[in-house]
Amino acid sequence: MKKIITLILVAGWVLSSYSQRIIQLEETRLNFDPTAEIVFEDYANGIVKVKEKFSTQFRSDAISFMKKNFDILRYMEAQDNINGDIIVTAKCSNGYIKATYNQDGEIVNNYQKFKNIPLPYHVRNEVYSQNKGWTMTSNKYIAYGRSDQIEKQKYIMTLERGKEKTKMKLTPSASISGVASID
Repeated sequence: MKKIITLILVAGWVLSSYSQRIIQLEETRLNFDPTAEIVFEDYANGIVKVKEKFSTQFRSDAISFMKKNFDILRYMEAQDNINGDIIVTAKCSNGYIKATYNQDGEIVNNYQKFKNIPLPYHVRNEVYSQNKGWTMTSNKYIAYGRSDQIEKQKYIMTLERGKEKTKMKLTPSASISGVASID
């Protein structure tokens, strides 16, 4: 009886292996294009609503997002009496960027403020190494600069361990020698 069951199992395995055909599929190309989609625009009234296809696209590089998705020249064309610099604010659920444009449509300066964002790898490692046993409960990212460059940036984090609570300010270093300085 044992031999018959073993023979049936082996025969079933052999027959099922012959029934497998190899199917050649055509080459498939996948493209990932995390660009914004303009949902509604009314430049004459100063209304532009942008929907993000990729949830972190705006907060990861807000200046680049503004340059690619906001047509300042079209906005200035729709406005009749604009004198001096133009301040444009773009908001998302966890922060915003204020960009000041000149009459030529170039960014003069920028200011960004976001809360509860994922920290960059080097900042996260610096916080962990300096505060073992602590848990980060919230954070803020503040950055500003001239043109489309970020000149100064800092992270303000709230850390907790049990009933203890503390705030920590961390300024990422622009030099290669250090990762960050803790205030």
